[in-house]
Amino acid sequence: MHLTQHNHIKKPFFSKKKFFLIIVILIFVLIILFFKIKPKNNIQNSYKNNYQEILKEIHARKNLDFKKIEKFIIENKNIYGTLISLSLSKQYILKNNLEKAFIQLENSLKYTKEENLKNILRLRMSQIKIQQNQNKDAMKIIEEIKDDSWTNIVENIKGDIFMKNGNIKLAIQAWEKSKYFEKSKISKEIINIKINEAQNQ
Repeated sequence: MHLTQHNHIKKPFFSKKKFFLIIVILIFVLIILFFKIKPKNNIQNSYKNNYQEILKEIHARKNLDFKKIEKFIIENKNIYGTLISLSLSKQYILKNNLEKAFIQLENSLKYTKEENLKNILRLRMSQIKIQQNQNKDAMKIIEEIKDDSWTNIVENIKGDIFMKNGNIKLAIQAWEKSKYFEKSKISKEIINIKINEAQNQ
């Protein structure tokens, strides 16, 4: 009887001690997480702020400092760097500097991890090669896009390349395939115009 009472008295003391230790451990874990997550958030906010500033400069098209923008892209090998690279390449294209535009996109492709962004870069690169009449290179780049969800766009561009090479039959086949996968009514109408023009040649 005496032993039973003694154990009964000890048990609450042990439970309180255990509870206290759990609370201390939780507080310690929360402190670690706070100091670990906070710097990451600060870095992300810094990327975002710099990205927005650079983007404003590009859209303003006033006193455009390409060196400053290129420096940002080199230092930010992430989604912000890729998006700025796409914007800068557009400016190069408008200035008819296709080679610089292509190099900018090609460099971004090397470190971009997100597959959809990589496919956008490839599309832009292939379109530049088409403008430069380097159709073989354009086809090679566009064929690197393996994702089926891009089939409508890929086949449409393939049709353009085949048409430039004078291969009307393959151009129409590619456009028909593009139209089959295309969901936009307007895009389908544009493809139909291409097909009709090709058939009338």
